[in-house]
Amino acid sequence: MLCNRQRNRISDRFVHYVCGRTVPRFDMRDKDGIIFDPIAPRSGERFIAKCSLVGLTDDDKRSVCILIKFYLATDDQVFQFYQPKQRLFAEHELDSNNWYLIFDPLDREDYGDLTCMLADTGYNTSVFLTRRLIVYSEPLVVQSSTKDIEISEGDNVVLQCIAQGQPTPQIQWMKADASPLPDGNIRTIGAVELAINDIKRQDRGIYKCLAVNLVGFGDTWTLKLNVKFPPYIHCPYPEVGQAVNFMVDVYIECYVHGYPTPRITWYKNDFGGIITDQTTVDVLRPIWNSYKYKIEATIPEPNVCTDCILSRLTVINVEAGDLGLYVVNATTNDKPYYTAIDTVSIYDGKPDDDADSEGERDEEGEESEEKENDIEDRGSVTG
Repeated sequence: MLCNRQRNRISDRFVHYVCGRTVPRFDMRDKDGIIFDPIAPRSGERFIAKCSLVGLTDDDKRSVCILIKFYLATDDQVFQFYQPKQRLFAEHELDSNNWYLIFDPLDREDYGDLTCMLADTGYNTSVFLTRRLIVYSEPLVVQSSTKDIEISEGDNVVLQCIAQGQPTPQIQWMKADASPLPDGNIRTIGAVELAINDIKRQDRGIYKCLAVNLVGFGDTWTLKLNVKFPPYIHCPYPEVGQAVNFMVDVYIECYVHGYPTPRITWYKNDFGGIITDQTTVDVLRPIWNSYKYKIEATIPEPNVCTDCILSRLTVINVEAGDLGLYVVNATTNDKPYYTAIDTVSIYDGKPDDDADSEGERDEEGEESEEKENDIEDRGSVTG
């Protein structure tokens, strides 16, 4: 047995011995000296638990040896004390009846029952006193929350946001771009789970979960929800006019939507006929990058469209043979395969100067006819 040691730091277990037979007093105070029951310090602070023994005499100290033990019990299991960490240690000063358990700093996981116990007292049962330790901590969203997810249009999905903290955090759901949630609200408060049924393509985007309580500023969790949907195409200018043989290029632009990103190809309808969704591209002439054509694909600004590609076809030095119907095709890369097509027509657009010249010539011709008619009328009158 060991009695009256100076300032102990126990590395293998937190055990202290003192001589005497007595009853413990468990004293827990915050930095302002206020006693709490339950004890509720804040995570991250230095916290000291004090166990005071009262009624000890010098004779008691010399005659009886008593075991003093600090421990935390969580779910009926001793926590940390048999595998102490550097931030957790005990102290006892010479000729003092006080033993200290010091958390430096206190961790959010240190909650549980904190007990001061006297063992080997000579009684049939141990003497102890227990206080509940509640650690106030700011919210923390755990990694088991829903991560980035991909789902097909029309399916159902449940997003989860699991947060720790004391007091229990409140969960808020929103979209990162502040657009409405599937239920039409900008923000949903109080639900750990966000259920989306019969999901639509417009429901895709980045979802944000915010966990808040009275302790900290809160913690956020973001995930990207991708919705798979068949491709579709929008060509803002279905007809483009350009005069031929002027060494001028013409641009055709179409927005191709779909997720995953579809494969885009361009064709020229040299064989005539009406193009429909059922038209097979086998009857069309494929277009590749060459001296005559240039194909480009860019990602537009988010305010233009999301999950879309801007496909541009440039026809270089437009000639008479370049006029006609052009077809853009979008096809999914994975099964089940989906296809979408749209068309743009290039027609011969004459310059405005030519049109004005023709108009002027027509007006001059009309004026000449009027003059001739006047001369004929005067001749008839003279005769």
